[in-house]
Amino acid sequence: MANTPLTVELSDQWEATVYRQWSFSAELVTRWNGLASAYGDAGVFLTHGAFTCWWDSFGGAAEPLVTVIRHAGEVRGIFPCQLAPGKSSRRELGIRSLTNSESHCFDFLVEEQGRRETLSRFLSTAQRLFPGKGITIDKMPEGGPNTQLFLEVLAARRGCFYDSFTPCAPWLQVPSCASELSGRLSGRLQKTLRQSRKRAQREGHLSLQVVTGSDCLDAVLSEVFDAEYRSWKGRAGTAVKCREDADSFYRALARQAMQEQALLLFLLRLDDRVTAACFCLARGKTLFVLKTGYDEGYRHLTPGILLLEEVLSYCRDQGGFALCDLRGVCEPWKMEWTDKTGSSGVIRVFPASVAGTLEYLTSYGWKLYLKRFRVVRYCLERFRQ
Repeated sequence: MANTPLTVELSDQWEATVYRQWSFSAELVTRWNGLASAYGDAGVFLTHGAFTCWWDSFGGAAEPLVTVIRHAGEVRGIFPCQLAPGKSSRRELGIRSLTNSESHCFDFLVEEQGRRETLSRFLSTAQRLFPGKGITIDKMPEGGPNTQLFLEVLAARRGCFYDSFTPCAPWLQVPSCASELSGRLSGRLQKTLRQSRKRAQREGHLSLQVVTGSDCLDAVLSEVFDAEYRSWKGRAGTAVKCREDADSFYRALARQAMQEQALLLFLLRLDDRVTAACFCLARGKTLFVLKTGYDEGYRHLTPGILLLEEVLSYCRDQGGFALCDLRGVCEPWKMEWTDKTGSSGVIRVFPASVAGTLEYLTSYGWKLYLKRFRVVRYCLERFRQ
């Protein structure tokens, strides 16, 4: 079963094929990338190539579990997951999304027509083949095309589930001119930008290098990662350069994105020295900023915010982008540029069994469980009135 795909006949011309190895036909890869393209700009994170980069770097001892749902022979949905241990129990395997701290977006790839039914078929297949396993989906966008329908499918089944979403990925519309950007920023930030630029000009020539493809890609990436390492991230051990698997992932992702003309690396140089840099992907009208870093030796120049100002100017004047999406958590420095954010989170599905219910109650208590019942919700609403 682990070496060859397993096909499960469902009802009404539906079937599920479960892949337990990371090996897919060219036809399926084409369909995968087609669904990622139809997803929208964030589909740049959901291509077969992007998931392959993740799996090759972070798969480790886990086992791939990719479920393909078909109706009348046509692929309706692809669900890229893995069988991996959870955080609380290293021995207990569960079905989990292909995500970790370096993931910037995750979702299922589902055809719009019959989306609810496809999601329901995936869930029933997982429960049928792995009846005692829970499902954990992380980094799922709250406003994504599948999220609310998936929650509705879960609410209609037996068993417990938990969902939690938090703000993330601040984004801003690319300003049409420099004065429009200034009008959005606080007086304090505008002053900092003016003073930092003047200081930098006194110390040398400030310039922005934009790399979309290069025979020296690995060398440029090293410069980007070195700048990040020479900040607090290096001391904390969270810089890309501190972790072999993260370094491998971003280098592979850069090569993949370069082939798809989706890679942009920005390096802010003072003469020939890199003061700040960021790793970006692009699709459609959106620039996604995945990683940023600056050399603390130039802290007095606040190179990070100078870099973002330059990136926004590039988006407006040369890139043709309408949105700049600052992936990751809502750090204070990001929120100085915008008050708009996305939202993503986790969905945990517990087995529809006594053990699954007890695990849910142990994890989240009785209150959330009781609120599932209509009479309890009615009494709470009357009490609040």
